Amino acid sequence: MLTPGSALVFARFAMAVMFAWFGVMNFTPVGTGITESWLSNHAFLSGVANQSASAARALGIYQLVAAALIAAPLPGAGLRRIGFGMFGLYAAIALTLMLTNPVWLEAEGGFPAIGSGQGILKYIAMLGLALWAGSFENSRMFSSRYSDMRLWSQPVMWAGLFLVLLWIGGMKFTASEAAGIEPLVTTHLIFSWMTPLMGLQNTSYVIGVIELVTALALTGFWFHRGAYRAGLFLSAITFVLTLSFLVSFSGSWSADLGGFPALGRSGHFLLKDLPLLAVVLALWAETGPEGTRRGR
Repeated sequence: MLTPGSALVFARFAMAVMFAWFGVMNFTPVGTGITESWLSNHAFLSGVANQSASAARALGIYQLVAAALIAAPLPGAGLRRIGFGMFGLYAAIALTLMLTNPVWLEAEGGFPAIGSGQGILKYIAMLGLALWAGSFENSRMFSSRYSDMRLWSQPVMWAGLFLVLLWIGGMKFTASEAAGIEPLVTTHLIFSWMTPLMGLQNTSYVIGVIELVTALALTGFWFHRGAYRAGLFLSAITFVLTLSFLVSFSGSWSADLGGFPALGRSGHFLLKDLPLLAVVLALWAETGPEGTRRGR
């Protein structure tokens, strides 16, 4: 049986791996390019786009410090709490990127057709994960409210999962999204047979239906434990499969930097599913005997 304690260990691992990897990449041209693309189109930060290299390095230091605080076997809980707080703050600020121009697909008419914003949307669940993980790290400052934070972080994590699966699942019914997943599915052992058999768009439809069914099952969070657990199970399979694209899809890695372990833009997007998998495990653990939703 998965316990909240074991889910917390995986959550620490997932957050630390993502931040450490992203942090290192921010000292490379890939990280600088990603930072520049977001800053130059940001509603409030476009004026500092010419400082993208410095901003990327500063961000890299921030991420590496947070990763170290989250992962290190430190004697006290206070420093880990700071690491979780840094992760959550980053996720909250990253969500402001939804105000930038490249988020929406103009080819599909703009909002609500989401493009690069799919990766930004994932930060809602990550924000909830940081809050949930921090709720176990009791300290004098937060001693009167940490247990409540464990409860209200769960709807945040749930909302993040639900929106990602619902929105990205819906996008699978567009030609732009089908074209976007083509290099992923055609190079993957599990999916490569689908496009020759049913065509690219129909393959996209099938994947979209599965994601929408998963999102629908997740609504059981509010009223039906069995449906909710089924949704979490399907979510876990979804994120494990998407993480496997890091192995099957060469475009996950930057060819200019020699490939693995240098993440490319696609690799950055896919690696975010590691903390999303941690979100699924955290929510599942909360439905177990030691969880807070065991009787719901």
